[in-house]
Amino acid sequence: MEQYTPMMQQYLEVKKNYQDALVFYRLGDFYEMFFEDAKIASCELDLVLTGRNAGVKDRVPMCGVPFHAVTGYIQRLVQKGYKVAIVEQMEDPALAKGLVKRDVIKVVTPGTVIDELFDERSSIYLAAVVDYQYGFALSICEMSTGETTVTHIPRNILHLQQTLLKNNIREIVVKEGFDEKFIRGVRDLSAVAISYCAEDQIGEEYLPLCEEVSDGAQREAYGLMLNYLIETQKRMMHHLQTVEIENENDVLYMDFSTQQNLELVVPLRTQSKSETLWSFLDRCQSAMGSRLLKKWIERPLVDKKKILFRQDRIEYLMKNYLVREDLKDKLNQIYDMERLIARVAYGSANAIDCQRLQKTLSQVPEILALFQDAPVFQEYRDIDCCLSLTELLDGAFVENPPVSVKEGGMFAEGFSEQLDEYRSAQKEGKTWILQQENYERERTGIKTLKIGYNRVFGYYIEVSKGAAAQVKEEYGYVRKQTLTNAERYITSELKEKEDAILHAEERSIRLETELFANLLEQIRSYLPKLQKLALMLANMDVYYALSSISADNGYVRPLFTEDELKIEEGRHPILEKISTNRYVSNSLAMDKENQILIITGPNMGGKSTYMRQVALIILMAQIGCFVPAKKCEMPIFDKIFTRIGASDDILSGQSTFMVEMTEANNALSQATEHSLILFDEIGRGTSTYDGMALAQAMIEYIAVCIHAKTLFSTHYHELTSLDESLPVVKNVHVEVHEDNGHVTFMYRVKKGKADRSYGINVARLAQLPEAVLERAGDLLAEYESKKRVVQQSLGIVEMVKAPVKEQGVLDKLEMVDPNQLSPIQALQMIMDLQQELKEAQKA
Repeated sequence: MEQYTPMMQQYLEVKKNYQDALVFYRLGDFYEMFFEDAKIASCELDLVLTGRNAGVKDRVPMCGVPFHAVTGYIQRLVQKGYKVAIVEQMEDPALAKGLVKRDVIKVVTPGTVIDELFDERSSIYLAAVVDYQYGFALSICEMSTGETTVTHIPRNILHLQQTLLKNNIREIVVKEGFDEKFIRGVRDLSAVAISYCAEDQIGEEYLPLCEEVSDGAQREAYGLMLNYLIETQKRMMHHLQTVEIENENDVLYMDFSTQQNLELVVPLRTQSKSETLWSFLDRCQSAMGSRLLKKWIERPLVDKKKILFRQDRIEYLMKNYLVREDLKDKLNQIYDMERLIARVAYGSANAIDCQRLQKTLSQVPEILALFQDAPVFQEYRDIDCCLSLTELLDGAFVENPPVSVKEGGMFAEGFSEQLDEYRSAQKEGKTWILQQENYERERTGIKTLKIGYNRVFGYYIEVSKGAAAQVKEEYGYVRKQTLTNAERYITSELKEKEDAILHAEERSIRLETELFANLLEQIRSYLPKLQKLALMLANMDVYYALSSISADNGYVRPLFTEDELKIEEGRHPILEKISTNRYVSNSLAMDKENQILIITGPNMGGKSTYMRQVALIILMAQIGCFVPAKKCEMPIFDKIFTRIGASDDILSGQSTFMVEMTEANNALSQATEHSLILFDEIGRGTSTYDGMALAQAMIEYIAVCIHAKTLFSTHYHELTSLDESLPVVKNVHVEVHEDNGHVTFMYRVKKGKADRSYGINVARLAQLPEAVLERAGDLLAEYESKKRVVQQSLGIVEMVKAPVKEQGVLDKLEMVDPNQLSPIQALQMIMDLQQELKEAQKA
């Protein structure tokens, strides 16, 4: 009976436990893949698929990658959603009796990448999701920094999808038996992997990190995430930070579509290289600063006190140019401390990482010294700069240490007396070898004689074929190997010295490995202090970036009001910088009597730009930045909803009109009187009268029931008469200059409605055939002569706001199966729903 070789049997035993991963199996200097894994990897990585004799009739499919280049290959696989199990030798081959033991040392998954991150400014998240029947609890972790949060979200597919996309969650962990309809919803997002874990108990060593988390479902989600990390990473998660409890109401809410439409962090067209608000504002000098800025942009503040606090710091740097420039120079010399200390804690750091940590720490006192006389930065005066750690690391390593810890030669002379002794023995031994080579040449008279070394024979004397006859018996040479053009010999004296040299080298490397492990342990003892320092440096970097861009572009400090929104000569921050012509600024004035602006005018006239400009100014103000305007007074908004453009629907491939209605529904059902709604040409995806009726009904509903500030651009000119029946509605239009059928866009927004559409004029600019333009002109004249007059009700519109929150409570009650709840869970549900009803009654 055919049987696989012992090595292949060992591989199959390992693979049995990692069916959902590609197994990278270490053999010598390569990681090999076999069977189906080899076929997948060869296809995805463009590798040559070969075969291996494995003791059975058919050769086993095989491909491999060099161990020193493995990170790049793993990156590519993980980006495509694969998991990779890394199998290493678990014992020294020289000491192994028989087959070397091998096992998985870690599993790299789409949500647990650290060393394999392809972009240092990006953040990739893992989420554990717990279904408690009337909602989801999530624990979200960024593995490369250890940042961890817990939160609750409503129990519906769209909200779950939006949360995963908004947070760049690449992998979710759930328990077996998780509701299949939600699993299908996650699978629709091809960028999110799904993994399973059964255990949710929080280990004793991690309890201090989640002391503030009292909610049972959130603790369960945190425990699920922890156990999955321990299962895949095969080690303690020392670098995990204290859990933050995130509440959606603590920040300005935007759904994923709004973030997309406003191009906050990703261009609307994924292949585009166009500027986003993040890339535009990102003057950060470090990757950790860039990541924090991204988080600020995705989560603007709603707490006025916190916003003013940021403004004060940015203003201080704007007014103190020399301090700002000094700060820039110092920040330019720091490294990504968040990820450096995470690698140290995780155990994957090398000497270069420790050196960079030391260089970063050495800048901290100098950075803090810049703000000794600045009251707005007083909270950092007493921060621990970890000076003793800086001193410990200072001069510990050679100038250019090796990448691998196993190579040795990383510590500087004087770091360890014992190490210096071993190195001295090595040095003396190698000096002896050179002297011995000269001695043997003189003794034998063979000028071409040399002493060489390889791993198989150790040190040997090599003599060319032509001179081999000159070797005499009295020299004590013992022939070891015959080559085509040389003979190799050993002597007892050479072997004796070889033993001393190799032992010294072996001891040296072993001692360096121990010293480095001890050093990492010492750094770990500073972990909480280092994480505080990293956060301080990241914040300083963001303050620098925002103060720099605000100062250079003449931005103003926004003032906050109760209700009035007044932007004087506002500018689109990005377009004003890239526009080849002089950028036209525009103003906006809204208050309780002036809540809805209907914007009319031709395509390309600047309606969408005007709406985006208003949203970006508000977002910049609520992250604490100064804004591109002559003057800005505004209330603090709690939510922003947009429906701008006909971008592809990333969620479910729905029709444009369906996406439009879904996004409109999000706004109408969730907006409050403190929200901002931007609707661009709602209703265009259906027939004219259908679209017009829907658009008018939405405007009326917002005006009567929601009272949110709304910018509503439209081509339905009939809607402009709504200002007669709804006092809070006002008309504005984008100015156009017409001369003999040719239009010039002025990009100026003025009061009043547009007198007509100019569609044919725009078509002329696009150089449509003249025959088409003439025929369109004739048809337009004909249609206008027969235009049906849409009757407008001039009375007061009566509408009743849908009881969204009360309905939400009823929906939750309907979806719960009481038999599946424990008594404690049932009690918790009643308390949660009571709280929700109280909030609904307040609203």
